[in-house]
Amino acid sequence: MTIDKKKEKDPTILVCIDNTNASLVALKYARFKAKKLGFKTEILSILEPSHKNLLFGSQAIAKEKREKTEKHIEKAVKEIFTNKNEAPIVVIKEGDVMNEIMAEIKSNANCVSLVLGKSRKSSESDNTVLSKMAQKMSRKIKIPITIVPENIEENIFELLV
Repeated sequence: MTIDKKKEKDPTILVCIDNTNASLVALKYARFKAKKLGFKTEILSILEPSHKNLLFGSQAIAKEKREKTEKHIEKAVKEIFTNKNEAPIVVIKEGDVMNEIMAEIKSNANCVSLVLGKSRKSSESDNTVLSKMAQKMSRKIKIPITIVPENIEENIFELLV
């Protein structure tokens, strides 16, 4: 499922996803925008580091998280990317979310936009964290960041792109 990004020449929209519905909505938006503009879509999923203090258990936990994430992404890709020509680039990393997003953007010269999902059930502190994270990243990266709310209607995508 992973494509070598160095061979890609098309502009790419990077969408960060996890196992939430909000990230699936963000993925649908990113795919729609990429298709409309003739761009590629890259899915980035970042796994929080496993419990380092559980020496032997951390590898098992990390493997289980990765397998769950791979299945989730595979299912999402089958549902959302119906045309084989639009198959996304898929990257799964482990580490600090913000650092890994910035590293991925810097490693892909074709990345022209970042899309993040926003859950409607999140607390006020989540809103603060997401906006602070976007603000902090925007100082270090030179691409637009789009935050897609979970409750957005798909028919609105046409108006936004």
